[in-house]
Formats: sequence, structure tokens, C-alpha cells
Amino acid sequence: MELQFEKEASDVRGKILMLRYGNKRINLVETKKGFSRGGHYHDFESKHFLMSGLIEYREKNLQIGEEKTQTLRAPFVIVTPPMTPHMITAITDSVFAEEFEQDYSATDYPEYRAIITQKMI
Repeated sequence: MELQFEKEASDVRGKILMLRYGNKRINLVETKKGFSRGGHYHDFESKHFLMSGLIEYREKNLQIGEEKTQTLRAPFVIVTPPMTPHMITAITDSVFAEEFEQDYSATDYPEYRAIITQKMI
């Protein structure tokens, strides 16, 4: 089994390298200081491996309406439960890896997506 490069995407926030290792998918995500990623939720548990930098991590429990905000420094592993909106904001330039085994799908969470979009203008 080999690590395979699938594609690359980039915008003002930084680059994302999309890789595959057997059934696992791995995204390497660069985020420049002040920009945010995510703003969505998945129907599967997601894991983010913060490899460098300092971030603000926000997630919202939709069932009780409670939001949790943490400042995290690399190295750190973030485990996000299914159906939980989440957003990562880079306090310093940062890099994280995201891994999952199913096809990637996400549902936007308007409250967080608005923050992400505003910063990209």
C-alpha cells in the first residue's frame, strides 16, 4: 500500500493536499494567520491532527445549543463527534491533518460559514 496524491486546492487561506492511503483519506491543510477552516459538520466522527501553530477551535452541540471554544497549540488531536458544527481559526500560521475513511461530505453550518466567508473578502 502506498500513499497516493489525489489533488491540491488553494485559496487565500492556504493550501490543502488531498491524499489516500488504502481506505484512509488524509487532507493536509495549511491555514494562514487570521483565516478559518471548516464551518460545517459531517455525519461521521472527524479527527484533526494539529501539527504546527496555534488555533482557536469552536464546536457547537446543536441538541443543547452549547458552544465550546478552545485555544490549542500543536501538537494536539481534536476529535469532533458526528453532526457537530466545527471551525478552526489560525491564531498563527498553522498546519493540520484530517483523516477519515469514507467519502468526504460536509453540511455547511451558516453561523460559522459566514465568519469564514467574511474573512476571505
